[in-house]
Amino acid sequence: MRDPGTVDAKPTFLATFDIEDWFHAENVRSVLPTTDPDSLEGRLEPNAHALLDILADAEVRSTMFVLGWVAERYPDVVRRIVADGHEVASHTHLHRNLNKLPRDEVARELAQAKDALEQVTGLAVRGVRAPNFSVSDDVLDVLEEAGYWYDSSYFGFEQHDRYGRISATIDANAPVVEVRPGLLEIQMTRVPMGPLMVPWAGGAYFRLIPYPVFRRGVAKQLRSTSWFTFYLHPWELDAEETAPAGMARSLRFRAYTGRSRVIRDLRRLVDEFGSSRIDEALRGLGYTATGTS
Repeated sequence: MRDPGTVDAKPTFLATFDIEDWFHAENVRSVLPTTDPDSLEGRLEPNAHALLDILADAEVRSTMFVLGWVAERYPDVVRRIVADGHEVASHTHLHRNLNKLPRDEVARELAQAKDALEQVTGLAVRGVRAPNFSVSDDVLDVLEEAGYWYDSSYFGFEQHDRYGRISATIDANAPVVEVRPGLLEIQMTRVPMGPLMVPWAGGAYFRLIPYPVFRRGVAKQLRSTSWFTFYLHPWELDAEETAPAGMARSLRFRAYTGRSRVIRDLRRLVDEFGSSRIDEALRGLGYTATGTS
């Protein structure tokens, strides 16, 4: 492991994707008619393939944080992710908020996902993103003990009601921070707007911020730090999905607004800024993976 101090001059845009189905999203969970995901309509396959087609057309590679549940039910999707040259990392097994679980359950969630993903891909899983960025000091301890190389769950926006918290001090402009011996944190990007650091990493922020404004924020961040971490979900490409009955207006707004332009705007984003895999970007900074096999 090494601490590079500063990021290399070449701009690095990391387009990362959390591979889950529509009913895993926290905004819709409270109004689903059942907690059994196997009894709900699956929409992952067409959305995932639409996403992969966009990346293939742009000839870019990314890191995909995939649920173990997805690997068990849609192994062909995961095989295509690998065949297209993308990195497969873990998004846990069942999309449970890790900072709400006892440490032994966190360890089981991660181990079950790792096993499912590695059985399908035949490749080591070295990175994790906690659902809803539900990181905590205990979660980081479990990741360190399990030998993971990196985590990408920290979103330093304390106003959000779901994001986790950690005790480590992380500079908002630092692309990579060693939060435990041998464990790196790739935080979600925020952009300075006057005295504020504004969340800009993707997801609902990408859907709600007009694209010309969003791409200016990306370009500004790449000029100042040469690094940008972006995230999105396959279901955000799905403008045909119907909101469950009884969903609160605020949650409906957060989950569904802006979907009609995501495919177009994502194409524009990766065409202009490209994309790198997290593992390759870290190696480009001189970091070496240790631990997981």
